[in-house]
Amino acid sequence: MKPVIVWFRQDLRLANQLALSAAAATGQPVIPLYILDDTTPGEWKHGGASRWWLDKSLASLAASLEAIGSRLILCQGQSAAILTTLAEET
Repeated sequence: MKPVIVWFRQDLRLANQLALSAAAATGQPVIPLYILDDTTPGEWKHGGASRWWLDKSLASLAASLEAIGSRLILCQGQSAAILTTLAEET
């Protein structure tokens, strides 16, 4: 079975996550992923305060995923390259 990658970007909650719900409904394995992209962030580059928020939000998301038997994959680097590599590897 080929897994479905769910890329968490700005909404780091499980509630009302349509992409996660749709992925789970396929019956395929789901890979929850967050990428910290400081290489090509555009207008979304994180400053000090937002990195503090991000740390707490990712910890909460990881705990929520673990509670339902999943695990958040955290990566850092260029988003396109990471997504391509992960898709090829899985």
